[in-house]
Amino acid sequence: MTTKAVRATIEIAGIEVEVFQLPSGEYVMSQTQVTEAIDLQSVYILRFLESKQSKALPGNDSEFYTLSVEGSNKPINVVPTKVVSDFWLEQVAKGNTKAFALVNACMQEALERRCDNAFGVNKTEQQYEQQTSDRLTQWQQTRQYLLEQHNAFTYTCRAYGFPPARTHNKLSMETCGMTASQLRQIEEVCGDKNVGLNHIQNVNTLKKVARVKYHFSRYRKGSVEERISRALKDFNKEEKTS
Repeated sequence: MTTKAVRATIEIAGIEVEVFQLPSGEYVMSQTQVTEAIDLQSVYILRFLESKQSKALPGNDSEFYTLSVEGSNKPINVVPTKVVSDFWLEQVAKGNTKAFALVNACMQEALERRCDNAFGVNKTEQQYEQQTSDRLTQWQQTRQYLLEQHNAFTYTCRAYGFPPARTHNKLSMETCGMTASQLRQIEEVCGDKNVGLNHIQNVNTLKKVARVKYHFSRYRKGSVEERISRALKDFNKEEKTS
């Protein structure tokens, strides 16, 4: 179906995307930008639109729109915003790190807006967007830092003859209260599968695990238990002085 629409640009967690308003008042977004926002090609949303899962969702009739936008000779393939959110959530379930960070940041912003409204707190759109963008950046940076420290941790275990899996279990128990094996029984949040601990959403917990692994890896002496105990003490000292 081809129709005319009005174009505007919005920011979602620091990512600029175009949104279009149809004559009916409905909002739609470019299929290409929706997938690029989470580092995928547009073919992925086409597969989603044709999937049984998409068609089973309330209100998702997989209707395609081709827009004719003023000032542009090239038609744009778009989908309704309700389909966009469903698609991003599906990608979260599949372990797409960028989708998780984006959806999580948007959810936090939505909750904060409602709370601010309830308490009469007035903020500008720029303030809300900056907070959302900062949360996305923090989560991504923390995941990357954890990956780097996990790699160093694994190398250290092998270099000193510590079984990586068992050592990881012990460290997870001391930092998270559960072994890595127990954490894997919880529904996966997201993240690089090579990092481990993909069931932890809290940024502060991820930071704690990363810093403990960092300290564990820099010691030249000590058993697994001694290294973990010492690393936790060093981490707690950092927290008190930060």
